[in-house]
Amino acid sequence: MASSSAALTVAVLRQALRAEVGARSLRHVSRQVGMSPAGLQKFVDGARPYTATRRKLERWYVLHGPGRLAQGLTGPSALTILRVLVQDLSPARHRQTIEELVKSLGAAYQSARLPEPGWLAEVRAEVERLQHMNGREASA
Repeated sequence: MASSSAALTVAVLRQALRAEVGARSLRHVSRQVGMSPAGLQKFVDGARPYTATRRKLERWYVLHGPGRLAQGLTGPSALTILRVLVQDLSPARHRQTIEELVKSLGAAYQSARLPEPGWLAEVRAEVERLQHMNGREASA
């Protein structure tokens, strides 16, 4: 999935990492992320991450950062979690798999006769927005 308004932004990742480095240490956080302290410092200082690095940063955010499940889900953090879950699949399957997961979650809430959580509605809206964008690109 391409990065977008509802997806976790680089700025949010950078801010969360700055706070964690300030509270702990650069070495501690770099071990959590799975990258070198120098590489993490470059990112915190403003470097643009490669795709593989961004995946590591998103995984850290989900597992250790302010987006972790204990803090409650938001649309951007839920979308990030879904992106982390599908990252081992081929990139061509990411969007389709996330779409299927979102549909399944919606159906599960509906069959349980529970109101759909706000984060799921936000993720669905973002997936639909991306579908429309990709549809326009394909017809262009």
